[in-house]
Amino acid sequence: MANSWSGKEPKQEHRVGAPTVRLPVAYNKGGREVEAYGTRFSPKGCVIYTRTPQSCGTSFSLKISSPLTNKTIQVDSSVIMRKRFQNASKWGMVVRFINLTEADRDEVEQIVAQAARAPKSPSQSKYLKTPIGQAILRYFNLKKLIE
Repeated sequence: MANSWSGKEPKQEHRVGAPTVRLPVAYNKGGREVEAYGTRFSPKGCVIYTRTPQSCGTSFSLKISSPLTNKTIQVDSSVIMRKRFQNASKWGMVVRFINLTEADRDEVEQIVAQAARAPKSPSQSKYLKTPIGQAILRYFNLKKLIE
């Protein structure tokens, strides 16, 4: 599609998106610590999925944890936007990091990079622990089928 002012094709920018890792985070709300998880980490902020969101404009301290090394970093944050999802139990908050030093920025990038390189563990069905799942495991065991 041509641009009406210059008649030239608009140049498409190829951006590399934020890594889609999921890290545990925690923040204080009303004097108690709320555990959630964050995704879409960048040097400017991240997205937090939670059941108890903060109001827009609220500043708080966010703890980001690395599940691999159990390392935790604490950064000051502010809620830019929040949205309720189709199922009423989940909220998303877009959080911007405030007063982030170069050392803190490098540490956050290191935690995200480690989590992105970590091998994905095979997920197990949530039905395996039910009686039907146990019956399926007992009767349709792969070792039994091979023998």
